[in-house]
Amino acid sequence: MSFLQEYDSISTNDPSAQAAFVIKWLRGNPTAMFDELRADRPIFINPVFTMVVRATDVLDILSQHQLFSVRLNAKSMDPAVGPFMLARDETELNWHEKSIMRAVLRHDDLPRLKAFVGSIVTSELSTSEGGLDVVARISRLVPLRIVQSFFGFAAPDELMLKWSFATQHAMFRNLGGDPVVERACIDAGVEMRNWLWPFLAAKWADPGLSDDTPVDRLIRLSRNCDLAIATDRVVSNVCGLLVGAIETMSQAIVQSLEQLLQRNDVLPAAIKAAKDLGSDDIHSYALEALRFNPITAMQIRYAERDCQLGVGTPYATKITRGSRIAACTGPAMFDEGLFREASAFKVDRPRESYLHLGFGHHECLGKYVALVAIPETVRHLLSMPGIRRAAGDSGKIDFAGGPFPEHFSIEWDQAKLQ
Repeated sequence: MSFLQEYDSISTNDPSAQAAFVIKWLRGNPTAMFDELRADRPIFINPVFTMVVRATDVLDILSQHQLFSVRLNAKSMDPAVGPFMLARDETELNWHEKSIMRAVLRHDDLPRLKAFVGSIVTSELSTSEGGLDVVARISRLVPLRIVQSFFGFAAPDELMLKWSFATQHAMFRNLGGDPVVERACIDAGVEMRNWLWPFLAAKWADPGLSDDTPVDRLIRLSRNCDLAIATDRVVSNVCGLLVGAIETMSQAIVQSLEQLLQRNDVLPAAIKAAKDLGSDDIHSYALEALRFNPITAMQIRYAERDCQLGVGTPYATKITRGSRIAACTGPAMFDEGLFREASAFKVDRPRESYLHLGFGHHECLGKYVALVAIPETVRHLLSMPGIRRAAGDSGKIDFAGGPFPEHFSIEWDQAKLQ
C-alpha cells in the first residue's frame, strides 16, 4: 500500500498510531511520502503537525512570520542558551541582535574562509592513505575549526562537539518531543554558557586580548553605547554561532558528497569543476546534490491565529490557532513550480531558489559561511584521484540510529597522488 492508503486505514481514534506511522515514514522513506503528498494531499493534517509540501504554500508560510511564528523554538532554546532570536519574530530582540550578528559576520571574511577550509581538508587528506571516514576526519572537523578559530569560540573539541550535538538535536530534530533529548540540550546549554562566561570576561577585561574574529567584534560592539548589547546577550549569541554550525554543516557535506559519488552521469563533470580552482562551479554541483538529500526537509512554525492554507486552490484548508505547521522545504524543491524538470540533476538553476538555508525572516544567519565552507570541502574531497565511496556498508551514510550522519567512508587511488 502507498503511504496515504496505509495512513488512512489507521483509526482516527488512535492518534498515537497515526503519529508513529508518520514519523516512521519521515525517518525511513520520506521521498516516496513527499512525492505522494505533493500529488494527492498537499496539505496533510496529522497528529504530529500539518504538513505543507507544495512550493507556493511553503513560501507563503515562510514569508508570513507574524502569522506563522517560531515561538515553538523557545521551549528548547531559552532554557539552553537564553532568550534567542530564532525563537522570536518581529521583536526588538530579533531585529537588534540579528543586525549586530550580521555586522560581525562580515562578507570580506569569505575569501579567507575559503583558504582556511582548504587548509583543514588538505591537511587531513595528506595524513590519510587511500581513504577515510568523512564524518570522523573531515565533515565535523571543518565546522568545528571554523567555530573555534574563525568565529573565535575556542572551547575544547570534545566539549564543543557534545554541545553542538545536544542542542541541534533538541532544537531542530526532536520531532517526537523526547524529554531525554530536551534535558540533554538544556544541560549542554548551561555547561556551554558556564564555560563562556570566564572566557568572554577575560576579553572584556583586557582589550589587548582582542582579535579580529566575530566573537571579538561582538565584544567590541558591546562596549559601543549606540549599539549596546548586554553581556548575557553576547553569551547567548556566541552560543548560537556553535548551535547552528557544526552538525548541520557536517550533514550537508556528507550528503552532498554522497549524492555526487553515486551519480556516474554527474561525477566526472563535478570532479572537473572541483579541480578548476578559478571557478566556483562546484558550488552549483554541491547545492543541486544536496537537493536530493537535504539536511532538513521542513521548518516548523506555529499558527498565531485561525487562517487558511492553500488559499485559492482546490485543497484550501482551514487551520486553527495553535496548529503546528511543517513547511516542507525538501519536497518544495521538487515542485515543478519552483524547479523545472525537478527530477533531473541540473547545475544551471538559480542558486537563490534553493531552500537549504531557509527562506524569509529566519533564513540562516550563517548562510554565506555555509555557502563557502560546504562546497569548498566537497571540492577538495572530489579532487582526490579515483575518488569513490568505500566498498560495502562503510560506503553508505550511517546515522547509527541518531539524527546526524556518524560514518561515511570514501576511498581514492593513493598511488596516483603526485
